[in-house]
Amino acid sequence: MSITPEVIHALAAEARLNITQEEMPDMQKYLNSFLAELERMNELELNNVPLFDYSEADSCPMREDEIVEYPHRGEILRAAPDREGDYYRVARILEE
Repeated sequence: MSITPEVIHALAAEARLNITQEEMPDMQKYLNSFLAELERMNELELNNVPLFDYSEADSCPMREDEIVEYPHRGEILRAAPDREGDYYRVARILEE
């Protein structure tokens, strides 16, 4: 299968890309080689290949979540230029 410049222009228009005439030969060569690789993959015999099974999830035990107090919290809050309780006070940047 060979891709034509007209098809490339149609695809570029759908993707809102501007492809110049100078870029067209390289783009055509790239897309044709990509399609050739896809055709080559169609020739693979995959009937005896087992389906992918993500069994590694069972072999990786999850740890329990635990809440841990950050040791430097007070230092960070004291460094705030404007603070309100346990929060930084910041200027409003969005209108509601």
